[in-house]
Amino acid sequence: MSIYPDPPRPTLADLDPESLTTDGLIALVHSHREGEAYPTPEQLLANLPTVLRACSDYLLSGNATALDAAYRIASIIDAIEGVQMSTVPAQRRH
Repeated sequence: MSIYPDPPRPTLADLDPESLTTDGLIALVHSHREGEAYPTPEQLLANLPTVLRACSDYLLSGNATALDAAYRIASIIDAIEGVQMSTVPAQRRH
């Protein structure tokens, strides 16, 4: 056991919305998924309509801030890119 606790993970509250980019949000999402397996292409495709509906409902609820909505979209992008990376043959990965 380490005597030093793991540093806290950054959250949306830690971000500067003025300098944030989509790629920055995707990197944050990716760090939050560390250690988790990405869905298979079949799982992603099967769940994508449900995920997009949930995202749309959240946006329509009036409770979504622009940053929250962008984070959810970044999460979808990260899942898609994660599936793409997992299907690339090892010799082609950079």
